[in-house]
Amino acid sequence: MKLTTEQIAQIEETLVLNGLVYQDVKLELLDHIASEIEERLSSEEMSFDIVFKAVFEKWEQSLEISSSGNWLGAFFKAPRVVIEKLVTYSKMQVVFILMSALVFGFVLALIVSNIQSQQTFNSLNLGLKGAYLILVLATVLSLFLIWYSKIKTTYGRLFLYRGWLVFLFFFQFNINIEPLKHFDNNNSFLYNFISCLLIGFPFTYSFFQLLLTVKHYKIVKKLKLV
Repeated sequence: MKLTTEQIAQIEETLVLNGLVYQDVKLELLDHIASEIEERLSSEEMSFDIVFKAVFEKWEQSLEISSSGNWLGAFFKAPRVVIEKLVTYSKMQVVFILMSALVFGFVLALIVSNIQSQQTFNSLNLGLKGAYLILVLATVLSLFLIWYSKIKTTYGRLFLYRGWLVFLFFFQFNINIEPLKHFDNNNSFLYNFISCLLIGFPFTYSFFQLLLTVKHYKIVKKLKLV
């Protein structure tokens, strides 16, 4: 039995009242709950209101307000289903950032180790500064757009929570002055690899942060086409 537009709107309103304001998770749950209600209405002789209440009682645990101080900050609270999605994505993101930083650092160490000209070395330093400056500017623009966006997503939430670290890395790792300051041809490759790895981390971190923006706007685009 297909639900009416009013019944679907009632499900969506109830999800919002339970704190589910992030569109990606809300749409996913809306689809699951609506399908479950339709199945039960087709197989059981009960009214919509009774089935509606029973199904939401089943989802009660997923909708209860929860938090995760270690991953999302002590003050952020949301339905458990949102917290679980954010934590799962955060853990996966950390793995990808670390793996990419290792590759970035290794490749950069190889390149710099084979540079013979000081001018080429200086050009690489300048190129790294320019590349990270582009990442910083893209982060600033993304922070502004997502902050003022009327559509909320879990990806946008993560970006707003961690985006400021991109600016901290800019100064902490001397990217604004001389990214390869600690690199020296007289040092061992391992030492230089570690130096390049430290530079690689903010680059890969910034890149994966911007991927959150892409994911956010894919959802926004999808909603506008509906």
